[in-house]
Amino acid sequence: MNRTKEQFERLLNKYIDKSCSLEELKELFSYMELPEYEERLKIIMDENYTSLVPGTAAEQVDWEEMFATITGTSTPKKVRPLWAVMIPVAAAVLLILSVGILIWGNQGQVKDSSRAPVAKLKKDIAPGGNRAVLKLADGTEIVLDGHATGVLANEGKTKISKTKDGMLLYDASGTDGTESSVNINTLSTPSGGQYMLILPDRTRVWLNAESAISYPSVFSGTERTVTLTGEAYFEVTKDKQHPFKVKTGAAEIKVLGTHFNIMSYADEGQTQISLAEGSVRVELGKAAQILFPGQQALIKPGTTHIALKQVDIDEVTDWKNGLFQFDNTPIEQVMRQIKRWYNVDIVYEGIKPDLYITGMVSRSNNVSKILELIAETGGVNFEIGDQQIIVKTNKRR
Repeated sequence: MNRTKEQFERLLNKYIDKSCSLEELKELFSYMELPEYEERLKIIMDENYTSLVPGTAAEQVDWEEMFATITGTSTPKKVRPLWAVMIPVAAAVLLILSVGILIWGNQGQVKDSSRAPVAKLKKDIAPGGNRAVLKLADGTEIVLDGHATGVLANEGKTKISKTKDGMLLYDASGTDGTESSVNINTLSTPSGGQYMLILPDRTRVWLNAESAISYPSVFSGTERTVTLTGEAYFEVTKDKQHPFKVKTGAAEIKVLGTHFNIMSYADEGQTQISLAEGSVRVELGKAAQILFPGQQALIKPGTTHIALKQVDIDEVTDWKNGLFQFDNTPIEQVMRQIKRWYNVDIVYEGIKPDLYITGMVSRSNNVSKILELIAETGGVNFEIGDQQIIVKTNKRR
């Protein structure tokens, strides 16, 4: 790997604004082996610490452990011991922006450092993976994670295959878009499942856990329409003559060619449509809103109002890149994500914690790693049972 000052500055800037990919994060950590970059990193951390976490006390960081947890690797990358005793400011900023987790109360104040000891979790649960079931138009169900690669079925002139890299591929190159019969297929993921799908028009879809998408085996007519429950990220193939439409709940999202995320789980209490590239039109009855990159539409059940807000798109979409990313996220919402990815039930013992989580961690970790990171900050502890996580609020001393 050729390391240059220009590349170091580019990676560091992306790291500070939280647009760093996992591969770029790994590359940035490689610079820690080189003493010539030490002083520059200290200066940057000094400059950014106050604005990022005003009033926060920092702790020393085990950098090898931190790197392994970010990336989900079992063998941590060796870094110079200097970083384990680095100035607290630099440690805190890197901790917050990567894997470290802070717990915040309602008033934005960090909880005090007195906390109950964190018990090592005796049981563990492995993360989810590529698991899904394909239901064909005739009712046939194919369990994809237990099926060999190659052609799975043919519907009309559309060939349905499982690729070597584990994607579901629809090849409609033999069709002309004038088919009169419509064969609807459904791809669904269980708890602890995810899957990638390439639709007949080459649109790419990442389907998150506990989700389902229904679509025709070939798009015909003037529109390309699919139906979604749960969560999915779309990269829509451009076709001005055939707009792409997603139906989810009472809402419809219309696009020509763009990248966006839809989260529509019933237990989240609202539907979120978040735009990464291009523009989309969100319709809810007579109400409509146009979204631009970085905007999110929020729709609550039973309402006819579409609210808009600015969001960190990386936070919303990093699940498809193998990461949990939280930014002052209520712990109940964090635990719902853990529930879906690790296929567990969440039980609260006593009062629910009034905590907010900030951090980033690989979804390839066993659940104990994530729970221990949260528990280390105080305020909450966990017990892992048989497909169950018990959440316990720590008593304040």
